Amino acid sequence: MNNIIIALLAALACSTASAGVVNFDDVPGDPTQALDSGYAGFNWTNMGAIRSDAAPGTGFETGVVSPANAAYNWYGLTATISTADGAAFTFDGAAFTSAYVDQEISFEGYRNGALVRSSGAYTLDTLTPQWVGLDWTAIDTLVIYNSSGTPWAMDDFTVPEPATLALFGSALAGLFAGRRVRRRR
Repeated sequence: MNNIIIALLAALACSTASAGVVNFDDVPGDPTQALDSGYAGFNWTNMGAIRSDAAPGTGFETGVVSPANAAYNWYGLTATISTADGAAFTFDGAAFTSAYVDQEISFEGYRNGALVRSSGAYTLDTLTPQWVGLDWTAIDTLVIYNSSGTPWAMDDFTVPEPATLALFGSALAGLFAGRRVRRRR
């Protein structure tokens, strides 16, 4: 009985846990510098970070959802985000804003080099960040395409924290263990 109570409490705790959010506020925000490989556990290809005050009146300014910085795709290039260790991750979503002109973006998710997910197009403007929630699981690479060849800003890149997943797994294991003990009696 104690195992079941503990497992239920763990499950309740993980249901209220928040996802990990990469908001790019702990990098300089210098638009001439690439995001470092390994930053926040990911490799960022064709991506940098920019401060909200670096380009007033553009989507870079309005696209910063967190206090200071947003990521962006260099020179409007296709951006790739992959795990630094090659492990799978879940991409919940992020806030996107076009930098200069309205445009569309779309996404592909890969696992071990094979395409496992793809999205339709999302229309971005320069005035309002749009939350793109994909909730894609078991990918190791996320590719972001854009239609205009101009940059977009991305903030609050959201992935579940590994501790949340471990806590949920522990809760399930506890429930199964409690159930097994009860059946033996």
